[in-house]
Amino acid sequence: MPMQNRVQELRDMLPTEHKGISSYVEHALQSIDQLVEKHRCDNAALAIYGERINGNEERVYFDTISQIKADLLQTLEKTVQDALHTGDKNWSKNYKDGIKG
Repeated sequence: MPMQNRVQELRDMLPTEHKGISSYVEHALQSIDQLVEKHRCDNAALAIYGERINGNEERVYFDTISQIKADLLQTLEKTVQDALHTGDKNWSKNYKDGIKG
């Protein structure tokens, strides 16, 4: 499932007063995508001027970007779980500070 769809699905699960959390994650993912696009353009310009692009470094870069995006999504999922279980005394919070309205 594409990340944007998953963020939208999680947004729909959140109570109205907490929907802004998902907007923040969505904006962060968009910023990362813009950073990746700038990186591609910079590398293309370097390649045009004869600079050799190190494939291993690029792989590490894109793997790191993917991991950051996955971690952001996972954090949103845990936050949504905490929000859905507010007031449940048997729920063990993912984040000790919880989620406040």
